[in-house]
Amino acid sequence: MCDTFAVGQAYTADGTSVFAKNSDREPDEAHIVLSLPGEEYPAGEQLQCTYVAIPQARFTHAAVICKPFWIWGAEMGVNRKGVVIGNEALFTKVKPEKKPGLIGMDLLRLALERAGSADEAAEVIIDLLRQYGQAGPCGYRDKKFTYMNSFIIMDRELMIVLETLGRDYALRRRKDYAAISNAITLTTDWEQSSLPQGMDMGSQSDVLITYFAGSSWRRNANEKGILDARGRFTVRDAFSLLRSHAGDRPFLGFNRDVCMHAGDPLIRKSQTTGSMVVELHPRDRFRIFVTAGSAPCLTPFKPFLPAAPWEEASRGGATYTDESTWWKHEAMHVNALFQPHSYQVSVTQRVVSMEEKWSRDYTSHVWDSHESSLVRLSRLAFTQAQEADKAFLDEMENMHAKRFSMEGFYWKHIAHRTGIPVKV
Repeated sequence: MCDTFAVGQAYTADGTSVFAKNSDREPDEAHIVLSLPGEEYPAGEQLQCTYVAIPQARFTHAAVICKPFWIWGAEMGVNRKGVVIGNEALFTKVKPEKKPGLIGMDLLRLALERAGSADEAAEVIIDLLRQYGQAGPCGYRDKKFTYMNSFIIMDRELMIVLETLGRDYALRRRKDYAAISNAITLTTDWEQSSLPQGMDMGSQSDVLITYFAGSSWRRNANEKGILDARGRFTVRDAFSLLRSHAGDRPFLGFNRDVCMHAGDPLIRKSQTTGSMVVELHPRDRFRIFVTAGSAPCLTPFKPFLPAAPWEEASRGGATYTDESTWWKHEAMHVNALFQPHSYQVSVTQRVVSMEEKWSRDYTSHVWDSHESSLVRLSRLAFTQAQEADKAFLDEMENMHAKRFSMEGFYWKHIAHRTGIPVKV
């Protein structure tokens, strides 16, 4: 499960464009942040993606990507040309091909590396779909988990919703806003497609899985938040939407929380493992924010500079290590789940307070900026966030944890298999 939205210039407070995404994955799947340089390659070189090798491009664009540690592709990212992309799983009657191919996250990264505009990125994905199809496990431990893909592709001028069925696609361009989740949104209102004229894409949805995914509730919540802030939308509104819950007990219900919390191995088995917000300014300037940690309700969005990345955010593997930003936060996150909900709310309030100052002081910049004030701010944000996690853990030493619950039993199992230190 995931949620992605984009807000165009007419809807924001200052004429910028805002992109936001929560990546919902398996709960102990480390999510890393990489700053990739632009590269030049010799003719004929091959590129190994997650499951297949394809011809490498002669040139690639620099990009910042957020991704599960074990795949080649990415869940979301932005390149130096100002192209931003996020993908969503679609559960459809069309199933992946048996022969290995590209997965949606590969398509996303390839488009970022090869495209200089939203239209170019859509064409890259369409062309690669036609050549290689969609195939291969998309789950970390669950190798039976496969899906089709929906994308929001954004640049400073427009956003494109691109949805796929096997090697087929449909797309629609937008100027105002777009929001997608784990359901087909382009029924018959697409403007370009490889499908027969007038075909209803929605007829290919797997209705049962899509319902239990809770996608319509999450998409509606994001759309309402965007429309309520129309003309004054900011990155702080994006942060708020990405950490929102449908009720005060987010472990329950059919996956209706934008800030997703895993709670059992059957229905609530997805966790928001990483989040990204990108603000595209006119004249080729950016502001990039990442959590580099799970559960955005329990961690702040931190300024991330492509030319001066926080190195620990790029580290993470199958088990706990205190050399990884993601895993160090995961220790606090997991321990907080055993505390009363009121304590979790207090953590949210404190991380939002930290985040407000950083977002206020973080000015827009060119892609390769090394401006000392911005580098200091980014490093300060990551450092203070880690210090806050440690302080929260110290507070929990003297608290009475919740008694037995289904989600508590589930998370103790996860902590045991990955080596997360649990204090209860």
